[in-house]
Formats: sequence, structure tokens, C-alpha cells
Amino acid sequence: MAVDPVRAAPGPVGTLTLVPVDARCALERLRRAIDSGELDVALDGLGIDVMGAFGSATRPDGEPADLDIGARFAGRPDLLGLIDLLVATTGFDKIDVAVIEGEHPVLDAEALCGVPLYERTRGGFAEAQMAALGHRRDTARFRALDRERMAR
Repeated sequence: MAVDPVRAAPGPVGTLTLVPVDARCALERLRRAIDSGELDVALDGLGIDVMGAFGSATRPDGEPADLDIGARFAGRPDLLGLIDLLVATTGFDKIDVAVIEGEHPVLDAEALCGVPLYERTRGGFAEAQMAALGHRRDTARFRALDRERMAR
């Protein structure tokens, strides 16, 4: 079970009683850490260009089982490094990361239409979002043709 180390309570000597964390709590912890600048050096070191949250943890209804994060890297993706950072920051280990590379227009657009979390340069998230939405729109006719062919 994931826990929130900030809310861990002291237990018997040398132990902690850990308080469970859900996906929304994990998202809030991540937002606070990013907003405070606490993760700037680490995200820059990982080559993160833009990052956002999407999926059920960003919506007020239901009980999300996981936290979905979309991240675009400036260079070669260090996916495991990013996941390690996210788990260490949030105390939550049910995190799915979608790497935004331009190869999956529907996923990229979905990942960038949630909650903006980080942008290396001012306006970078909005530019990535507009590009992803345009790519999804421009490739929609090809997905429709694929569906027609599969229906035959």
C-alpha cells in the first residue's frame, strides 16, 4: 500500500506507522512539490520538457486507482528515473507514465489535456498541447479509414 511519508506517524522506536495515500492525494503532493520548485533540478536533469496529469485522478468523480502522468522528454527518455522520482515525491506507487513522442496522437492529446504540472520553458506546455491536438485532428481521417477496413 502506498503511503504519505509526510503524514507518517511515529510508532515504536525505529518504526513508523504509515498513513495510506490515494491517487488524488499523490497528485496534490506532486503539484505542491513542483509549484515550490523542489523538483526543478531533478526534472531538468531527467530532461523533462513538459509534464501533466490526466485521467481519473484529475476528475472529481469516482475513486481513481492510479495516477496517470504524461511527460515529454527533451532527449532520450529516462522513464525509470522519472517513475522513481514520482514515487519518492508522492509516496504512491500506482503511477502510469505516458511518454509523449508524437507517435500516438490520441494518447498524446489525452495526456496533454489534463492538468499542467511542469514546463521547462514558459508556454511550452501550451505549445505541446496545441501540437498534440492538431496532430490528433489531422490523423483522425486515417483512424476512421482503419475502422472502416476492420469492419469489412
